[in-house]
Amino acid sequence: MRYVLDTSTPIVVAPGFVLLFSIHLKNSFKDFGALGQDMAPLPAEHSAEYIQRLAEFEARLLGKTFRETGRLARSPFGRVNLGGLGEHAPAHADVYLLRHKSGAALWEVWLTAPSQQFDASRWTTWLDTEVEHGLIARLWRVLRPVNMEITGNAAWSGLYFPLTLLRAPQLPLESVVERHRMDLIHLLFLDRSQRAFKPERVTNEFERDYCAREGGVTLLSRRSGLDLHGREDLAETGSSAPANLPPRSALPFLITIELLLIERGVLTDLYARLSRHMPQSVEELLALKQEVLDSLEEYYGAITNATRFSDEVTADGEQLLGLTELYEAVQDRLDTVSFAITTRYQRRITSLQFWLTVVFGATEIGFIATSIATWYYRTGLASVLAWTLGASIVSGIILVLLLRGKVE
Repeated sequence: MRYVLDTSTPIVVAPGFVLLFSIHLKNSFKDFGALGQDMAPLPAEHSAEYIQRLAEFEARLLGKTFRETGRLARSPFGRVNLGGLGEHAPAHADVYLLRHKSGAALWEVWLTAPSQQFDASRWTTWLDTEVEHGLIARLWRVLRPVNMEITGNAAWSGLYFPLTLLRAPQLPLESVVERHRMDLIHLLFLDRSQRAFKPERVTNEFERDYCAREGGVTLLSRRSGLDLHGREDLAETGSSAPANLPPRSALPFLITIELLLIERGVLTDLYARLSRHMPQSVEELLALKQEVLDSLEEYYGAITNATRFSDEVTADGEQLLGLTELYEAVQDRLDTVSFAITTRYQRRITSLQFWLTVVFGATEIGFIATSIATWYYRTGLASVLAWTLGASIVSGIILVLLLRGKVE
């Protein structure tokens, strides 16, 4: 039975946000220093439950074997005080660090706000990095010195990618979507303007819904992700967020996006290294190629495993985040470096062969000259040596002049 839309009923939702900032750790990073101002330690039980909840879904997405390799690790950092941003805004932000063994990492910031009437414009303002004295600016004032310490940069070095998680426990999903269809797309694109999108564009975005559940919708763009669930799904699955934790229904989407961003960080770092550093020997090239192939294993392994649950998110996410082009660029750059090293090696071998030819040729001619000189100067050792050295030097010069042009 189709739900009859009641436009008089206020739509109240419980908003939550996961802010993902791509960074790259220093090689010397081991652990965090002291907490900064406006920051407190995360409650131990809370952070342990948060990490355990995500670890369970990572095991399902990636497999137990991958988890046991320790390629990815999530660590609690601290709780940032956000008081003073407004009665509807989150009071604090819980900060975690997700790091890959290559050094690619994400600041993973989880925020919950009080239940409130649907207001996409308000939430977009919170997520906007350009709003002076806004939520992101407030958060980053606290994270900046820590980020400088562990990465050497004052700001994030890669993408900023927020996920908005909306739960509407009082109304069916259909009611929320029909009344705020356009607003949801503005929120997805982080668009603060009031100009309406074309209806077909809005329809196209909703047609790319990745959620497999009734009562839920999951959308993805180049700038952010959106996960919305209504009353029917929440009643069936109990997927609300107790104890200010991310809803379980959003975890597969969250973890898949994090994997894509980690892989993007790995590929970006590999490309930068291949562009600025040319190995000086075949041994260095082989070591670098092994490291590159090991890092690219994420592309074939972790991402492929994740497709068992979220293949459409992975496939479209690779395109939206530019992973396919970046992966091809890394492979092309690796081929270029390999060609350069191989060419350099071949030139060295050719040069060695050239000088060996000159040396052995001149020596052989010197021996011939010695035989002749000995026959003429049976008792003149100095004359014999002069003939030998002279013939060797002259023949060496002639060989160099004759062969260098051909070698070059």
